[in-house]
Amino acid sequence: MVSDLDKEVLMQFGKHLKALRLAKHLTFRKMALRCNIDYGDIQRFEIGKINITLLTLIELAKALEIPPKDLLDFFKEN
Repeated sequence: MVSDLDKEVLMQFGKHLKALRLAKHLTFRKMALRCNIDYGDIQRFEIGKINITLLTLIELAKALEIPPKDLLDFFKEN
């Protein structure tokens, strides 16, 4: 079971992912093509519905053309 704190972390990560995607002017579909992840899953990541794996994080970073550590730098955004 996911705790309220875990849900909040997933939501904060999702907001950060969305901001990075939009900064690169990528639609869900364009991002999905770049990282071979279903665009519906990307949508669910962005709203905090799915916890991602390390390998997925790396694929998202490749699609955004950023270091994976930049995806994890989301706690500052409040």
